Amino acid sequence: MNGLPLAKTEEQFDFWQRLQPVNRVAASDTYKRTMSGSSDLFADNFACYTLAARKPLAEDGANGRYIMAGLEKMLYPWFVKPVTQKEVEKAQHFFEKHGAVKKFPAKAWQTVLDNGGYFPLDIYSLPGGQTFLAKDGQHVPMMSVEGPGALVSHLEPHLEQIFAPVIQATKARLMYEVAGEKFAEFGLRSDQNENNHVALMMALYVGGGLNLTSDDQAVCLFPEYFRDVGTMGHEFIMAYQRSDRSLEEAQQRAYHDFVEANNRSALLPDIIHTQRSGLPAIVRLIKEYAGTEKVIMPRLDSGDVPGDTVLWKKMTLQAGVPNTTVVVEDGYSPDKARQTKEKYAAAGFDPEDIIVGAGGYFQEDCHRDAASIVYKRSATQHESRLESSLKFSDTPGKESIPGRIRIYGRDRMMIVAQEGEEVDGIPLMQKVVSNGRIVYNEDLHRQHQRADETWNQYTQIEYSPKTQALMEQRRAERQSLLDKYVTTKKFINETTGRKPT
Repeated sequence: MNGLPLAKTEEQFDFWQRLQPVNRVAASDTYKRTMSGSSDLFADNFACYTLAARKPLAEDGANGRYIMAGLEKMLYPWFVKPVTQKEVEKAQHFFEKHGAVKKFPAKAWQTVLDNGGYFPLDIYSLPGGQTFLAKDGQHVPMMSVEGPGALVSHLEPHLEQIFAPVIQATKARLMYEVAGEKFAEFGLRSDQNENNHVALMMALYVGGGLNLTSDDQAVCLFPEYFRDVGTMGHEFIMAYQRSDRSLEEAQQRAYHDFVEANNRSALLPDIIHTQRSGLPAIVRLIKEYAGTEKVIMPRLDSGDVPGDTVLWKKMTLQAGVPNTTVVVEDGYSPDKARQTKEKYAAAGFDPEDIIVGAGGYFQEDCHRDAASIVYKRSATQHESRLESSLKFSDTPGKESIPGRIRIYGRDRMMIVAQEGEEVDGIPLMQKVVSNGRIVYNEDLHRQHQRADETWNQYTQIEYSPKTQALMEQRRAERQSLLDKYVTTKKFINETTGRKPT
C-alpha cells in the first residue's frame, strides 16, 4: 500500500495505525513544549539529536553488544500518514486555552503543515539487525535525528521506546545461541498489550530468527515470518474432571482426545504427578500410536524440569522408543536452557531432543534504564555555523556525544564520527527518513541476516579525531570554569575565615 515491506496489506497498515498516538502533536513531554515555546533559537533553528544506549545489557553473553531492531515500530506509526491540520489545531487550542502551561510552538508545527503534513526532518540510523556496542565507558549511538529543534525534540518520548525491541532482539540472539531453531515463544500473556507483542515477535525474528509463537495475531498479520504453534493447556484436562470419574481417568481421556484431534501433541504430565503418572501415560500413548504419523511428547513446565528430561529419555528407551523429543517451559532463560541441555548431554543423550519454550524472559528487565537509553541534543545551528553541544552531569557515565553523528565499521572496530569527516571504514548508518518520508525498506529477512553477519564482528569502540576534538573542547570549557570556581571558593574562605568544604 505504501511501498513499505511491513505495511503491504490493509491489515498490516491498520496494525501500525493502531500504534499511532491519538494526536501526534500532543504526544510528548510537557517540558518539550515548554522549552520550544520559550525560545525561537531552541525551537526553529536546525538541530541534531542523538539516540543511544549508554549502558551494557546485564545478560550473560551480551558482552556490551546490542542488536538494532524496532525501526518499523518507531517510524511507521509517525511517518506513514501526514499530520493533519485538525491534529495541530486541537492540540494548540487545548494547551493555549486549557493547559497549565500555555506555550505552544505554532511556527514549528506550521512548517509541518506547509510540508504536506510531513515532518521537515531527516533521520539517519543503524539499520535493523546491526550489532552495536556500549562498553568500557563508551557507546555507539544508534540514530541521529536532524531538523527544526522543536520537532526533533518532540520525538524523544517516542523514539526512546526503541529500548524494548533493541533489548528483546539482543535477548533473542542470546536465546538462539543456546536453543537454536528449536525454540517456541509463548509470552503473549506476559505483554501489557497484544499489539506490542507483535512488535516483540518482530524483534525476536531480527535478533535470533525466532519464528514459532503462540501469538495468533502475529502469525495472521505476518505469515511470511511467523508460524503458529499450539499445545495443550491445563484447562483442557480440567474440562474432563467429573465427580464420578477418577482424576487418572480424566487425564487419560483428555490425552486421548487431544492426540486423536492433532497430528502433533505436547501433553502436560503434571496434573497428578509428572514422574509417577503423566510421563508413564504419555509413553503408553506413544506405543499405542506407533506406526502412525502422530508425534507425541511431554511439555514439562513444573517441578524438576532438567531432571525430568533425563528421566523421560530413560523411560522411552526402556519402553523401546528410541527417537523422542520433549518441550521444556518453566521460566526459561538462556542460562536455564544451557543448564538443562548440559545435564541431558551429561547423561549421554542428544540435547537436540529438547525444544525450549519461553515468553516472560523477553519482558524481564526490559525497561529504558536497563540500557540507559537517551536522546540528547548534539548540535544546534547558530547563524552560519553548526555548534556542537555536549551534556555534562555530576554523575559519571551520563556524558553525551556531540556533533552530527555518523557510524563506521573497520575490522573489529566501530567508529563514532562526524558527518562529512573522512573515515577509514564502512558507513553503517542509513538514511531512514528523508524530509519526513520513510525511505527505509528492508524486510525482516534482511535484518535477521545482518544480525547473523554482525553479532560477532565488533568488539571495540573508537571516537574519531573530530569527535574527540569536539568532546575535548567542551570538556576544556567546563574544566576552566571548575578551576575558576575552586579559586573563587578558596579566596572566599581565606577572606572570611571559613573552613574549606
